[in-house]
Amino acid sequence: MSTIQAIACLPSDLDRRVLVVGSVNQDIIVRTARQPSPGETVTGVSLDTGLGGKGLNQAVAAARAGATVLMVGAVGDDAAGAAARNQLSADGISTDRVLVRSGTPTGSAVVTVDDTGENSIIVVPGANGTLDGDDVRGMLTDLRTTDILLLQNELPPAAGSAAARAARAAGATVVWNAAPAPITLDNIPDPIDVLIVNVHELVRVADLLGVAESERDSLAATVGRRLNAVVVCTLGGDGSMVFDGGRHESVAAVSVDVVDTTAAGDTFIGYLASKLPFDAISAAHLRVAGAAAGLTVTRPGASDSIPYRGEVNLAAGSTTATTTWSTP
Repeated sequence: MSTIQAIACLPSDLDRRVLVVGSVNQDIIVRTARQPSPGETVTGVSLDTGLGGKGLNQAVAAARAGATVLMVGAVGDDAAGAAARNQLSADGISTDRVLVRSGTPTGSAVVTVDDTGENSIIVVPGANGTLDGDDVRGMLTDLRTTDILLLQNELPPAAGSAAARAARAAGATVVWNAAPAPITLDNIPDPIDVLIVNVHELVRVADLLGVAESERDSLAATVGRRLNAVVVCTLGGDGSMVFDGGRHESVAAVSVDVVDTTAAGDTFIGYLASKLPFDAISAAHLRVAGAAAGLTVTRPGASDSIPYRGEVNLAAGSTTATTTWSTP
């Protein structure tokens, strides 16, 4: 039985906190008409800077959705690190557990965005890469059974694994976003209660687990059984799905004009984590998270593009859901 099932009897989410153990980056954003081919030089249209990193983006999304959020991570003792801490604080996110590494730069990401809104990203870990298991364990000593621990794959594997084990020991719920796609089994924390992936990441996780299913839905269901986890799969313009044992629900995407897909997935995850149910993730939860992601892609930038709950509530009614059931 996963943690999300075991705590289903708890009465409310008033005491819930979302603790995001993740990356904090300074983004360098280049807009260009199209992505360059290998060895090719193209001319950029504009260059901007902003704040991002999957950890920071997901923390901001959860906070703007209304959750109590604590950030666990590391930045450098530089202007970018100070700006990141200020941004987190401005969104009401606790930064007491964001370590400042002397003499180490804050993580960086170079993001190229083309005219279709698609992006490519190169990440330089910086201070993110210095976070180890001891750091994380020392900052998670007060976890509660009602807490959500939200992880990604932009920190050293030892940090993610230590965080997951600390959460399980405390009875908290472990949510892992397998992005960037894992390279080795060491990248997969143990335990996991909820796995959030896109299709590419789902295939990579399945390959590492030795799952050979060829059909997408069967693949997600089998991965969920192997990890004893609920699987949420985002499908870009096709919406999202949840697989929980024999239950499968799907939601269509919101129809929007795409400007920039940066942080869309992080927004979906932060919104989903903000109201993660004690019993089961349903199409209704996917619908709200998808509406938030849909608003994000209509705006340029990373954390700056993440919407607030009031905007999302207005947009959430434009998606539809379907539910199917099968034998576990």
